[in-house]
Amino acid sequence: MSREQLVLGIDFGTSFSSAAAWVNGKLFLVPDERGEPCIPSALFIPRKGPPIVGFRALQLAVGEPQLGVRGLKRILGRSVEDPAVRLFEAQNAARVKAGPRGLILRVAQRDFAATQLAAEVFRTLKSMAEARFRLPAEKAVVTLPTAADRSAQDAVVEAARLAGIEVVQTVPEPTAAAVAYGLDRSSTEDRRLLIYDFGGGTFDVTVLRQVGTQFTPLALGGDPLLGGDDLDEALARLVGRQVWTQYRLELDKDVVRWQRVLLQSEAVKRALSGTDEIHLRIRDLFTAGPLRDLDLPVSRADANQVWQEYVERTLQVTARTMMQANMRPKDVDEVVLVGGSTYIPMVQQRVAKMMGRPGERHGDPQTAVAAGAAILAARVLRLAA
Repeated sequence: MSREQLVLGIDFGTSFSSAAAWVNGKLFLVPDERGEPCIPSALFIPRKGPPIVGFRALQLAVGEPQLGVRGLKRILGRSVEDPAVRLFEAQNAARVKAGPRGLILRVAQRDFAATQLAAEVFRTLKSMAEARFRLPAEKAVVTLPTAADRSAQDAVVEAARLAGIEVVQTVPEPTAAAVAYGLDRSSTEDRRLLIYDFGGGTFDVTVLRQVGTQFTPLALGGDPLLGGDDLDEALARLVGRQVWTQYRLELDKDVVRWQRVLLQSEAVKRALSGTDEIHLRIRDLFTAGPLRDLDLPVSRADANQVWQEYVERTLQVTARTMMQANMRPKDVDEVVLVGGSTYIPMVQQRVAKMMGRPGERHGDPQTAVAAGAAILAARVLRLAA
């Protein structure tokens, strides 16, 4: 492979981001230092030095939550009066103000352009790819939400540029997911696809018309304020109620303690996709009182109970989106599940019940969009058919 032939597929997400590439006839996901193909789209802003991205940023923000930044994608290209910015400020200690070329975030007495911080996520993915392939990663196909307006699209492209990445093409996320599943090769007929994308920070649903290799959106829906992060919060609240009942201790009264509970709740959520019960354990959570270490069993049944309202909200949005396209479940030829939250068995079961058939899942639904982008990047270079 020549040095010019590495073009990444990048999925810059609200909660997690991933990259992939087509190398020597094969598709490869780009792992971080832990071997994980997805990195949290989270930053930790130290009082001195460059921002830190990924899982390490989450760990550091547990001890100093006022220096953490999460959900940055939601505000890219927005005005300071946008409701998404108010929500961002409610979830982060960072303050947001208008700048000459977009939003400015103030963290730890330091000012950063929103695109500058987003560039740190792209830069981390770039560095991961260069370490993996020993080649410069200077070009990419980048995915965007179908509903993203021009200012949001431009902000994402600018963030990639600041990271030293030339965006050779942007692709709608549902199209990339369909390509990852090989649906662009499955038929030359006129078909209808429903892409159910339940990610960490947002929920999106798209009805696509497919004619051969061409995809056209017929209806778009979603909830930009609903995602797997809400499931983590619900699980943490469940644990908090159990601790209060047993020990009369309030977990959420201490910010640092609560961040540790939230971080562990996310790990428990993942584990419950493969087991019926697991213990949520956190050492030295309390410094005094009747409890020091937290060790509570959490069952899938209990988790499903607190998650149900969120899953039902996704189904309501899905039903409305199909109505916009004048379609019923029986009119859909293929249901595609994308996003890390679709690992949850209850999500799969409820979608299957609503649509009358199980949804198709990529080997890793959380990286399907990046994989599809990488396949499209390879086609740009004529490395893949």
